[in-house]
Parts: sequence; structure tokens; C-alpha cells
Amino acid sequence: MKRCNQCKQELIELDNRGERLAGCLSCNLWSASGEKLWVRLSAEDMHALHHLRYSRAPKAVLKPRR
Repeated sequence: MKRCNQCKQELIELDNRGERLAGCLSCNLWSASGEKLWVRLSAEDMHALHHLRYSRAPKAVLKPRR
């Protein structure tokens, strides 16, 4: 998997209104595959992505105390 040039996190892929983009959720830098042009998503789109990411994250498993 490729990593962000700025923060070194793994890039993720998403569908942005029918366009496949790869980019960094932390830096908000996105590009269509094979293109050199990088764009930033709107604040509303970023909020939705963060909500989606954390609502689907696996819940922490608590171990019983002994």
C-alpha cells in the first residue's frame, strides 16, 4: 500500500460522487488514480468520512478483571 508523502500514513481509496480517489485522511490530500493533481475535500465531506471511519471501527474488547 502506498503512503502519504507528508505524514507517512497509508493512503485510502474512496468513491467521491462517482470518482475513485486515493488519498490521506489526515492531510486531506486526494487524487484520482494515475493523476498528479491533488485536491482537498470540503469540510462537510471530511466530517462524513471521519464519521464513517469511526462508526465502522472495531470496538475495543474489554478483558474481565481478575
